[in-house]
This record gives sequence, C-alpha cells and structure tokens, in this order.
Amino acid sequence: MCGIAGIMTIDGASPESGVLEKLSDALAHRGPDGRGQHVSGNTGLVQTRLAIIDLETGDQPLRLNNGITLIANAEIYNYRELKADMADVTFSTASDCELPLILYAKHGENYAEHLRGMYAIAIHDPERRRLVLSRDPFGIKQLYYTEGPFG
Repeated sequence: MCGIAGIMTIDGASPESGVLEKLSDALAHRGPDGRGQHVSGNTGLVQTRLAIIDLETGDQPLRLNNGITLIANAEIYNYRELKADMADVTFSTASDCELPLILYAKHGENYAEHLRGMYAIAIHDPERRRLVLSRDPFGIKQLYYTEGPFG
C-alpha cells in the first residue's frame, strides 16, 4: 500500500514545492518506508512507499536516462516473467515497478497491456510533454484525477 499524487499545470508553471509537500504529508499513512518526489517543468509527482519488494533499490521515483519517470502504487504479479523476456535489458533495481517504466519506453501508452497485477501508475514523459495515468483493469488500486483550478 503506497500512495501517489501529483500536479500538472496548464500554464507551464512549476508546481509549488509547499503544495507537493502537503500532498506527500497527506499520503504518509500509506507509505511509512520512504518518500519520493519528481519535479520537471510543469509536472510534480510525489510517492510514499510501503516497501515489500526490493527493499534496497526500489525507492521511487524510478527514472530512465531520457527523463521518463514513474511513480506507482503497484504489485505486478508477472514481473519475473516479463523480466525473463527482456534478457537484453539491464535493470537498475529488483523492483516490480521498474518493468512498467521499461515497457512504456518500448511500447508507449500500450505498456499496461503487458501487466498482470494491481496498480495505479503515473509516468511522466517530459520529451512528449505527457503524463500517462494507468490503473489495473479491475480498479483494485484506485486512481482519481481532476481538471481545474488548484489551491
């Protein structure tokens, strides 16, 4: 049980750090084992972690060299099989959440078609100026969003 939250502004302004901190504080009960934050351009994401898989290197956000960043509340059931099918990929962690990030880099927005599990995932792709939100097909991990003024 982790927690994720974020802000993407329409006017291009960077989200206020105080607002992101308040979001993270509100999620503290969902993830006592760590906090992570990603701010790039007009997007700010926060994550609180309950560490179950990969206690050593699984902290989030997870990033690729090109800046694509993931935060997630997830348990990917088929991550071992997916990893075995990607023998050509060097993984940075032993986390099940690194797989959706690699799959996004390979398959774009269709990455979640390969996942089996329960998840709410946010992937920020700064090059494409895109924030991709995904949740498992059964809605086990809820994902809510709103559009409008914040504050």
